[in-house]
Amino acid sequence: MVACKIKPNGQLYLVPETNSVLEDENNLNNLTILQIPGEINEQLLENNLIIAVVYFVFGSVQNREIFGEPYITILNRDLGSGHLSFEIMKEGAFLLPKLFYKMNAGFTLYLQNSDGSFSRIDPIIEKPLFNEYVNNILNEKENNKKVIQIIVEWDLSLKEEFKSKLVKEQIIENYSFIKNFNYVSKPVPLITLIDNFVKSEPIKLWNCPKCKKPSGSIQIGFDQLPDILVFYLNRFEKTIKNVKSVQIPQDLLDMKSYIDNGESENNKYDLSCVLFDSFGHYTAATRNFIDGHWRLFNDTLVQELFFNNSQKEIFESANSSLFFYQRQHSKTARWFPQDVPKQIFGKYQGKIENNMIALDSLKIC
Repeated sequence: MVACKIKPNGQLYLVPETNSVLEDENNLNNLTILQIPGEINEQLLENNLIIAVVYFVFGSVQNREIFGEPYITILNRDLGSGHLSFEIMKEGAFLLPKLFYKMNAGFTLYLQNSDGSFSRIDPIIEKPLFNEYVNNILNEKENNKKVIQIIVEWDLSLKEEFKSKLVKEQIIENYSFIKNFNYVSKPVPLITLIDNFVKSEPIKLWNCPKCKKPSGSIQIGFDQLPDILVFYLNRFEKTIKNVKSVQIPQDLLDMKSYIDNGESENNKYDLSCVLFDSFGHYTAATRNFIDGHWRLFNDTLVQELFFNNSQKEIFESANSSLFFYQRQHSKTARWFPQDVPKQIFGKYQGKIENNMIALDSLKIC
């Protein structure tokens, strides 16, 4: 967790854990508490991943007005300026008046230091997060959380448009105040969605020819299932997206109870890929069954995902759209590495010596 405090001039700064402001109950209402996803450690930094606190402002950074709530995002320092802007806006979509790709740019990005100084992120620089300014921020003694602060300065001409779309606080039945973008409901298990899909339903617009009364029901069943099982989530009702998080099992999705033939062979599946739809931008998290690692494919960027930090992002996402499950290996099951060119497969496993592939060392299930 990280505590942020907003000064009268609109400057946001991180509150050290030892700061007395946390001990004063009267000051707690002036704090914003953000949850940092995963554990911040040297391994995260070594893989060029960096955690940023982002907030929107109108007006110049010297005389600014903060808009909405600050939020947390994880960024890769290898990102170019355009991709960096997209990742920042993707996480801040709850504050935008419309989809980011439909907006005129109208903003400038700044990095803020703990002393209130700031530096403009130059869009011409290939990797704007790789510089001494960022390194100094991360190495500050007060910055024990190892996070950076990014200011998104919007053009004043967009201020009214933003305000007209701002999510208002609502009173719910228990009379507590919530903000829609901070409200997190329990994720729906995938197995619940499957149960609803195959459940028995009455036959509509049909009456029994004898008693003339509505009668009968229908139910979906399966004789057999393919080796690769694909689930598609229909999240849209016209233009409205259902952002409910769906909880999916990584291993051992047992589909036996959905097979009409109870004696059918192995119907246990393991998750191999999740496709995410973030406002029209598609990414995929895939598991390589050779080395067991998960990787995120984002346009031309491929990065390895650390299980502890990315577990919820993969298995309980509000942007998941497609799930790919692969049947657990059996003695007769074939798997794609058998069809991969031997040179590529051998090179992947690092078995090339003197341009010769040690095929005898490859183990293909």
